[in-house]
Amino acid sequence: MRVQRRQLLQALGLGGLASLFHRGSLARADAPAFPSRIVFYVQPHGHIPNAWNMPIPGGPTDQFAERSLVGLQPTDFSPTLQPLYGFRDRLLAIEGLSHTSALADIAGVMKAGSGDLNNHQIGVADVLTGSRALQQQGTYCTGGARTVDQELASRGSAPGRFDSRVYGFNYIPNSVVSPFSYLGAGQATPMVSDPSTAFSDLLGYVTPAAAPTSRDDILRSLRPSVLDMVGNEYDLLAPQLGADGRQKLAQHRALVRELELSLASNATPAMTGSSAKCDTTFASTPAGVDVGPSVRQFMSLVRLAFACDLTRIVTFSAPVPQCPELGYPADATFHGYAHQSIFGNTACGQMYSPLAAQAMTDLDAWHAGHVNYLLQQLDSVAEGSGTLLDHTVVVWVTELATPTHQHFDVCNLLAGGCNGFFDTGRYVRYPRTFASPLPNQALIGPAHNRLHVSLMQAMGQPDTSFGMTSATASDGSTIPFTGALAELTTP
Repeated sequence: MRVQRRQLLQALGLGGLASLFHRGSLARADAPAFPSRIVFYVQPHGHIPNAWNMPIPGGPTDQFAERSLVGLQPTDFSPTLQPLYGFRDRLLAIEGLSHTSALADIAGVMKAGSGDLNNHQIGVADVLTGSRALQQQGTYCTGGARTVDQELASRGSAPGRFDSRVYGFNYIPNSVVSPFSYLGAGQATPMVSDPSTAFSDLLGYVTPAAAPTSRDDILRSLRPSVLDMVGNEYDLLAPQLGADGRQKLAQHRALVRELELSLASNATPAMTGSSAKCDTTFASTPAGVDVGPSVRQFMSLVRLAFACDLTRIVTFSAPVPQCPELGYPADATFHGYAHQSIFGNTACGQMYSPLAAQAMTDLDAWHAGHVNYLLQQLDSVAEGSGTLLDHTVVVWVTELATPTHQHFDVCNLLAGGCNGFFDTGRYVRYPRTFASPLPNQALIGPAHNRLHVSLMQAMGQPDTSFGMTSATASDGSTIPFTGALAELTTP
């Protein structure tokens, strides 16, 4: 039986190469030279506006406004964003969006007179779906639709490459685990919570073995030499392509060769020299009380996964650390501090506490430090004339708008250009011009569904909507959810 090129490459697990033989889009002149990637860093709770917001001198409040981040000093940055100062030219900080689908969901449950109204649960269900939560009788609601990460994963599927990876820590805002990523309504995406397990999941087959005994072991041991045969396939295909196609083919051939060398250096002692781009080294550390070191290990794994083209989509469910990790008393919790953290806008019957406000500000900066470490990891890998970070967008989102259960005044951060799609180096503010779906509430800005549309388009998808397409405001007007946020993209 004759084995076709595509079948051979799929059998070897080289899905990215296999795609060259059946997807003409990779050879188009207008296709990016390097693949676009996306990371969702999903944080429980929300930001304190006064700790995130930055002034826009002379900027109107009733219209879109912006300022450059490039020429600022570190002291010009807000406390939350200051840890990211070193990447200011590749940041796009966004103020003023709204979790409008969550507000509409709350309004619908209130009108129906039944269902889970817990702001945390609705926020978790909404943040990546932009859709109504799935109400379940007798328990908390959960995600009611496929999340944006998994929608992108389903469309970018390729043999030999993971559609996506979901890493991080279980979030238990109430009495049940509340996932952020969903394959479909009520179907949580499997998540890996141990960095060593995640590493094994990505590259476990490179662990040296005494001697291959089973059929699978023998095939693994032969993989590096088989890759040489695959290299000959390049030589046969290249004359059939134009100049652009040959360039992209050569780039992919180099990536495969780097992966081969990295695999060989780990699996075959006789071969030395690991690729700097696809570096499969991983330093596992014992689990401890503090979760910060584990978060950094996960950030390193994102770099590994992208550099080796093992996946192009990662979602990270960030932890809520114990208070002593940030220097606060052991008998306190950040969940408790959250409800006391905003003057004039507390939650759950709590009184405002300056200590709580500082604690939540420090928690925000702690997360910003981990996002910064992720940016450092991605920026450390050269790719063409840029780096992995230049071809990636890191999306920092929160479950709630504020720690006090609000769903408007949402603050988001995009980092990295995603192959030039986003116009970075800016702080932008959207005006609050829509009536809320809930009566007697403050005006709200554009729905965060439109940010998801922008992200879909950044990843090469043509969608003009994601999740819900509109909601009815308390004054009877229609709030549109469709269309990308054009102000975020490169002109």
